[in-house]
Amino acid sequence: MVKLAGDTLTAVGRMTVAATELEHTLAAIGAGPDATAEAVFAQPGAALRAARAAAGRVPPADRQEYVGAVEGAGTQLAVSQAALRAMWRPGARTDAAMFDEITVMLLRCRDVLHRLARSDAA
Repeated sequence: MVKLAGDTLTAVGRMTVAATELEHTLAAIGAGPDATAEAVFAQPGAALRAARAAAGRVPPADRQEYVGAVEGAGTQLAVSQAALRAMWRPGARTDAAMFDEITVMLLRCRDVLHRLARSDAA
């Protein structure tokens, strides 16, 4: 059985909250006239799918940046999930620094998506 150090558990918590916040940001981007961000967010995997669809509808001049940001967010969410699952493999890296590094990337993705959404609304 794996027993994680307290600082690792705290880092995992920070990463989990950052991943959840990023997923909610994707849901807000992907929400449309038929569904609120909360409705999209409530369905596993729906936030990324909806944000991908929304990015495909962005005007061509901005589409590549949107698609890149959404795909980057999807990659970072997958990295965070993989890191959580790996904790139970023998010899897996479970130090707090690794989870904090992932958290930084998740928050960067969130910030980029917020910036794009603000510039889109302007």
